[in-house]
Amino acid sequence: MDSRDWKLDFGMQILLAHALKSEAGTIRQFYPQAKTLTRESGQELIQLDRNLHLLRTGMGLELSEMAMATHVDPDKFDFIIHFGVSGSLSDDLSLLQIIQGTKFSRAGKPDIELIPPEIFGDMSIPKSPFYSSLKPVTDESTRESTRAAGAKAVDMESYSVAQFCQTWNLPLLAIRCISDRAGASTPEEFKQNYSQASQTLQKYMLKNILTRLP
Repeated sequence: MDSRDWKLDFGMQILLAHALKSEAGTIRQFYPQAKTLTRESGQELIQLDRNLHLLRTGMGLELSEMAMATHVDPDKFDFIIHFGVSGSLSDDLSLLQIIQGTKFSRAGKPDIELIPPEIFGDMSIPKSPFYSSLKPVTDESTRESTRAAGAKAVDMESYSVAQFCQTWNLPLLAIRCISDRAGASTPEEFKQNYSQASQTLQKYMLKNILTRLP
């Protein structure tokens, strides 16, 4: 499937995937008739409406990989939107900037390149390579080594979701909001900015993506 030519239609099933409950609270409130389908070990699959589901994977590569394998039927869904917050590895990415992934990397695994589907016409989100780490980047040495791999933003789940989409040939829109400068200042900046970054992204998604779905 060439995602550049991919279009939404009224029968498509779409999955929203995220790591933390607080990353989707505003979106969840927008669908008051939503119902929980499965909930276990901090992971939860919710049906928001007829064609839209929301999956909380938990934090980290291992949990996100497990959640995708356990709760997502690749034959049921046509399109996956993965969202959350990221640390910036580049001076080009500013706090609260929204970006989308085109290349996904992690240590010891081959890079994954996926072309995001161009389905919303006038929506323009800067594209950036994502790196998924096993733990938060909280020192300058790790920041520099991660930057050397070519990534501009770091998270802890994107690679697992991209790998799932690559395996099952599913279109992926990976969209994130910068919450901190990954490095020595991460703990303080993440604590200070996480809520605003998460809200910024959810409001953007509601205005520019979710309310425009069929």
